[in-house]
Amino acid sequence: MSPAHSITVGDFDGDGTLDVAVANSDRAVSMLLGNGDGTFQRGGNFGAGNASVAMGDFNGDGLPDLAAANYPSINVAVLINDTPR
Repeated sequence: MSPAHSITVGDFDGDGTLDVAVANSDRAVSMLLGNGDGTFQRGGNFGAGNASVAMGDFNGDGLPDLAAANYPSINVAVLINDTPR
């Protein structure tokens, strides 16, 4: 049985527009950066896991970070946002 994939939204690049992070079947998280008009551009892929993603400020710096569950292993990758603001 394959894992359920997920998406989460947040302003990951600090431009005031919502972006989308998608856990995909390539064991990566794909970032889609919002253009502000309902469309998106590719923001890159990050090797992290493929079951689900969640957004939160995990290191307390005020920037949205990502956590990705790694299926089928039992660990979590945390992607710390280091986007200059």
